Amino acid sequence: MMVTLLTTLLAVAQQQGIVRTLERPGKVSEGLSGVTINVLEYPNAIVSKKGGKFSFAIQGKRQGDSYTISRVQKKGYTLVDKQMKGRRYAYSASVPLEIVMVADEQLEMDKKRIEDKAYDKAKKNYDQKVEVLEKQLKQKTISEREYRAKYEELNSNYNNYIQLIDQMAERYATTDYKGLNEISRETLECIENADLEQADSLINSKGDFDKREKELQEKIQLKQKSEKLSQQLQEDIQAEQENLVQDYMNKYYINAATYRFDSAAYYLERVVRIYPDNVSLLKNVAWFYDTYLADYGKALDYHQQALACAQKEYGEMSEEVGEITEWIALTHDHLGNADQSLEWHSKAIDIYEKTIGTENPAAALVYTHIGRIYLQKQELEKALEYTLKGLEIRERTIADKDDQNFSQSYNNLGVIYNDMKNYDKAMEYHMKALEMRERLLGPDHDATALSYLNIGTLYYKTLKNDSALVYYHKALEAYQHQFGPNHPYSIMTLKYISGLNNEMGNHEQALEYGQQALNSSEHHYGPDSNQTASCLNDIGQIYTKLGDTAKATEYYMRAIDIYEKNGAITSEQAQQARENIQNIELQ
Repeated sequence: MMVTLLTTLLAVAQQQGIVRTLERPGKVSEGLSGVTINVLEYPNAIVSKKGGKFSFAIQGKRQGDSYTISRVQKKGYTLVDKQMKGRRYAYSASVPLEIVMVADEQLEMDKKRIEDKAYDKAKKNYDQKVEVLEKQLKQKTISEREYRAKYEELNSNYNNYIQLIDQMAERYATTDYKGLNEISRETLECIENADLEQADSLINSKGDFDKREKELQEKIQLKQKSEKLSQQLQEDIQAEQENLVQDYMNKYYINAATYRFDSAAYYLERVVRIYPDNVSLLKNVAWFYDTYLADYGKALDYHQQALACAQKEYGEMSEEVGEITEWIALTHDHLGNADQSLEWHSKAIDIYEKTIGTENPAAALVYTHIGRIYLQKQELEKALEYTLKGLEIRERTIADKDDQNFSQSYNNLGVIYNDMKNYDKAMEYHMKALEMRERLLGPDHDATALSYLNIGTLYYKTLKNDSALVYYHKALEAYQHQFGPNHPYSIMTLKYISGLNNEMGNHEQALEYGQQALNSSEHHYGPDSNQTASCLNDIGQIYTKLGDTAKATEYYMRAIDIYEKNGAITSEQAQQARENIQNIELQ
């Protein structure tokens, strides 16, 4: 009896593992003790010991059977591979499980350093490009129209890249230097220090990508044909794969940093070609096409691929699948498919209910998005129901009451109550959003400017024009500080200020701001744009109020000429300009 029992116990294979710290420049990797690891199929929590080592044995599991990591936690540390949670691993008595963590303090310090260097480099590049454009315009080697188009494209590219910096700083601050060759280490350090030209040169020195990828594929095919490849060769293949992928990711970032977004997407797609079942990489490609190229059809294709791989790897009802389902919903929203978006949002909620529950920030965000879609459809009661539900969940589940997600909820509720003509409630929520944004983001942030604008419009609707002007001016100052005087948001706010002054009888001030809006519109959109025609029409209305019918008619006619030239003579704005002239003739 005793012998049989011992034999059974010895037959249970031990899964070995190690938790170590992230290796960074000047900081070697070390084993990390005191890390709590939970395995879904194992009843007890596992804690790493000295040197970061741990082991566990699951009764009945055999070589190749799967097990699932459900939690990895240590106070003051972050798991580098966030997708470990929920992932299935092959049970093995010979291959240890490796877990990499990074100290929160080190992560924040590295992120800030990388971000600061990237921002500084981006600003210098932007200023240099603007200087070149200004010089070309002054020397008349480009036309006003070409200058405006290039300036607008430059601003758009710069803003897109700035949004990418935080994500890329996170990626490089969590890049593990352990086992990298000298060129790869040097390349990564160059990127972290914003020396992108040197990084690109180092990558190119490794040889032609097509040749490297072809050689890798030949080795992979050999591996698939033979079970008897040496352990060293298998490790070499894996190292080559990871090295090539790292180079592609570096090329992706270098191209994005220099505004070559199509080329950046090309290198992301090459990464996916090597790892076609990698959920994280598929999600990244989809996100890039969605956010930076606005190619929502292609983004949807990659989201669907990521969903299929996630369902296979994590199961159909998993948090990871819920997150991708939500991204599919948002992409349908971008495509204008409101009903399909709502359907996918509902699927995401259903998944969260069955996995992590709906008492969490992820579910709150889904409810908030559903509320926004119903607002777009002007189904205001439903918009209010879902937006309030999202806010209530956030209030219960987010400990940090300064989380910016709260200001999003407050702003959306303000817009909904405004459309419902409940102006007191609208003002209450817009003021809440403003207080948070001023305190956390500052008065010159574009989100704060939006709150100023919304509050100004509320005061206008409730006939408190002096207060409306105060907030419109605050919005204008913020937008001009953030984007400059010729940005569409600045032009829109100038038009609001001009129109309100005209209504209040402050015609000289209305003319001053109307002229600023016209000048900025001609600079940004061009002198023959419909937006510029709208500004001309506004100035015509100011001259009408001043009693200068000749000037009013001149501006109305200039607006009508532009609408005719652009084939927009039947538009509402063109009709208004014609009616304004008729009213002058009838006087």
